[in-house]
Amino acid sequence: MLDSNKYRTKRYLHFDHKVKIEKVESYVTNSRRIAMHSFLPFIHYVSSFNKNIGEKNPNMNNRPIKSKNRDIMYAGHLDNFIYKYYADEKLNKKYNQYISDDKCMSRNIDECVTAYRSNKRGKSNIDFAAEIINDIVSLKEAYILVGDFTKFFDQIDHKLLKENLMKVLEVEKLSNDWFNVYKSITKFGYYEKSLLIERFGTDKQIRRSGKKSYFDGLKEFREFQRQYPTKKNRNNDKRKSHEGIPQGTAISAVFANVYALKFDLDMKKLADQYSGLYRRYSDDFILVLPKQQQQTLLDEEFRNIEIEVRRLAAENKIEIHEDKTGLYVYSDLRIIELKGRKVSHIDYLGFVFDGKTVRMRGKSPYKFYRKVYQIIDKAKSVKGKKDLRKLPYRRKIYGLYTDLGIHEGEYGNFISYAKRAQDKFDKISPNTENMMMKQIKNRKKRIEARLGVKIHTKI
Repeated sequence: MLDSNKYRTKRYLHFDHKVKIEKVESYVTNSRRIAMHSFLPFIHYVSSFNKNIGEKNPNMNNRPIKSKNRDIMYAGHLDNFIYKYYADEKLNKKYNQYISDDKCMSRNIDECVTAYRSNKRGKSNIDFAAEIINDIVSLKEAYILVGDFTKFFDQIDHKLLKENLMKVLEVEKLSNDWFNVYKSITKFGYYEKSLLIERFGTDKQIRRSGKKSYFDGLKEFREFQRQYPTKKNRNNDKRKSHEGIPQGTAISAVFANVYALKFDLDMKKLADQYSGLYRRYSDDFILVLPKQQQQTLLDEEFRNIEIEVRRLAAENKIEIHEDKTGLYVYSDLRIIELKGRKVSHIDYLGFVFDGKTVRMRGKSPYKFYRKVYQIIDKAKSVKGKKDLRKLPYRRKIYGLYTDLGIHEGEYGNFISYAKRAQDKFDKISPNTENMMMKQIKNRKKRIEARLGVKIHTKI
């Protein structure tokens, strides 16, 4: 019996109707049915968010920013349950067994791969960042390589993914159901969200009309499909038609881990050679080699290790981002950039470590203040235009941007995140000065100043 709390019905609109797992469990778990299942096209949109540029303190609207875009694909409701079942109940379990096999220590990389792991639930980027920073501090002196994959999901090679998938599943050929799932992720079709809005209106407009889907039934969708053919993966570049999987499906992240299997194994061997540590969280990785124990490991040799890392990546059909790869030395409570021999810091999983202190990455509090200032300014404008007695959007402002919303929802708000980060770093990395709450210590005064009223809560 699948857990309905884990297999929750999503609220988004798609080509099929929302459904509860209890109604379709017998279908989702039937391999013969899945082997014949016709997966719906994905819906694609671009998630855009702003990155701050420069070193100014956020005061805020004129601060230079640039946009970063991420392609997101989301599946139909029934398809989403299938992907989740095959990811969580089948593949993730087999993957965890494969990389932590005590009988085969040469492939024991359980501690190295931290993202999207069912056996690491309850931990987040905060835990993993705190652990590695604490490890660095405990070494006293260390060489550090921080790297990032370029367009990881977009450049996944289908042949290599299939080979690694068969390794993890321990089969010589994919079963019919697994091949159908694999094919739906590698040879996928999709529609642009913008086209659907143009044809049917926004999600809010559709819901107001009483509809539960873009179509009343799949027959109606197939008629639409004949008129508006489905876009295909990389259909504009035949040279790359064998690359890429959609980011955002319930199985994509596990596929990404499976794809990086040999790279992780190779990196673990490299780290072990120098009594070091290797960790990867999705497309971010870090290699830490203790300096004191390596009497013969010099700066130039560490630069050669970077070359070896890039060779291993290329061998495993992974591209490492040139601009986001850094070589550092940790010594005397400082981080020194190896190439320029200047005092620097490492930026890993949203946290910045300078050898003594740890802070949230600068854009995090910046975005927090920028968003609250925007909504307050909008609320004041609406209040003036409509001659309202009270400020609109108060619930949203207090819920998302003040301590009144710390316990709202499953995760609270950004202040909740900062508090969790502070508490976890204080516990896991007690020998660093952890500055998360200091970064937002004046939040009450600043928000009150923008609102023009007092907030009746202790902060």
